[in-house]
Amino acid sequence: MSTQSENASATSSLKERWEPRIERFKRGWSRYTQHKMGVLGILILVMYILWALFPSVFAPHSLEWRAFVGNDQYAYLTLQQKQQLPHPPAFGDPFFAPLGTNKLGEGVLTLLVYAAKNALYIGFAAGILSSLVGVPLGLISGFYGDTWVDETIQRIVDVMYGMPFLPFLIVLVAIRGITTTNIILGIAITSWLNNCILIRGETLSLKERAYVESARVAGASDTRIVFRHILPNVLPLAFVFLAQDAAVAILAQASLAYLGLADFTSNSWGMMIENVKANNHIYDAPWWLIPPGLAITSIAAAFYFIGFSVEDVANPQE
Repeated sequence: MSTQSENASATSSLKERWEPRIERFKRGWSRYTQHKMGVLGILILVMYILWALFPSVFAPHSLEWRAFVGNDQYAYLTLQQKQQLPHPPAFGDPFFAPLGTNKLGEGVLTLLVYAAKNALYIGFAAGILSSLVGVPLGLISGFYGDTWVDETIQRIVDVMYGMPFLPFLIVLVAIRGITTTNIILGIAITSWLNNCILIRGETLSLKERAYVESARVAGASDTRIVFRHILPNVLPLAFVFLAQDAAVAILAQASLAYLGLADFTSNSWGMMIENVKANNHIYDAPWWLIPPGLAITSIAAAFYFIGFSVEDVANPQE
């Protein structure tokens, strides 16, 4: 009987703890769905996530497929066939490529679908890394405002702000090597600054609230106050910047790829655009140029839409 009573008590305690959180989530989701741009952002992001997880389902061909010869890796294109490349969209005659092909005969839609994984990886990795740096530093700087700790962090931020974003990335990848990991690290190093400054400002405001003063009077340690009372209130703002940093990372990677500073061993939308430029088909092969450009624009817009909608839900202006 005692065991059953203890289990019932534990279940009741767990229910009491989580019910308010579930209700807050439901109210927040209800408010979020009122933002059409936010819903559109989620739909776009879900589409690209599905592309990344199941590329073979959505791509019309495998990455080994080539126009005129299909998946036969040992077949060679004739001179006449090579002269037809890049080929505009075709729907069965002489092959099926709904968005056309590039100069090598690869399907543009196939490359577009398979490149979604790289874009999401760079966006999420750079966004999370910048948040892992910017949010803790912003919390520490704000909580210990007007002390040597705050001054040290802010001077580091000032120095980092003095370095131009894109030139810094170019120098970094040129020195360390053009790999996806180095590109992510370079983007993360330069994108945590806004997180830090705005989280610091929010922390400076929150630490003056009555509930924080009450916790301090009750003997709570600085660590407990920061992580128990302040961090939960800045997480929505941190998520907004994570979404924005993800968008910036994708755009930055595309810019580097266009300049020839991309990982040539991985398939990406930026590399697709760079290949159009390198083969001098910017003006005569729009089916090769426009799709990756639209993909980059739409996924960046999706992250921005989600970030702005979350910000409005967390901090309503009404």
